[in-house]
Amino acid sequence: MLKKLRAVAVDDNETILSTLEQMCKESAVVELVKTFSNPKEFLEHAPMIEFDLCLLDIEMPQMEGTTLAQVISNKPIIFISGADQKYRDALNLSPVDIVPKPILKDRLYKAFEKAFNMFAEKKEYELFNVAESSKKVKIRLQDIMLITTDDVDPRHKQAWLKTGETYTLMNCKIEHLTANSATLVQVNRAEAVSLEAVHEVEHDLITLKGIKAENGKPKQITLGAAFKKKFKERMFYS
Repeated sequence: MLKKLRAVAVDDNETILSTLEQMCKESAVVELVKTFSNPKEFLEHAPMIEFDLCLLDIEMPQMEGTTLAQVISNKPIIFISGADQKYRDALNLSPVDIVPKPILKDRLYKAFEKAFNMFAEKKEYELFNVAESSKKVKIRLQDIMLITTDDVDPRHKQAWLKTGETYTLMNCKIEHLTANSATLVQVNRAEAVSLEAVHEVEHDLITLKGIKAENGKPKQITLGAAFKKKFKERMFYS
């Protein structure tokens, strides 16, 4: 079995931290390496801690968990919260999951399994043959916001990165990208999108953030019927 994911927990409630510590001791896929009751203290120590996953309370007096999540945007997040009114803000940050308080072990473990399956076997970087260079280009997979199939040669894919760059990935399959990326999910036969790039979903239309169409408006893509179930599971809405 693969090694456990290393997690840190940040919650201003010491009882919640104790509960998480106990539940993590019994988890087969997550180990808790450090806990913090003050989010600002966590930020001071975070660069010195090796961790794969962050368990965050949404509402904390020193700093809201949604703000903290944006500061550590390179780490996957599971929100632990009883603040229902903050769920929309939390969802906009594309967390792995949101576990309500009081914490139920089975519910927490489902979130852990989801995180493990999403991240434990994924690659962080990959070298691609791209049309824009004679050399292989190293791309961080979590930086890919959108994948579209090339109109001229469907073997090639257009990759839109959060850095603003675009590349034509040569002889690359969408299935390969979604299998190796923790954030990409296929939405139709020709396109895949990062969960981070999803702004809103209305019926079968996904509006993206950070990517503009030719008319200058936010780019929109279609959610195909065959891909709805998987997309909804990844975005955890019904």
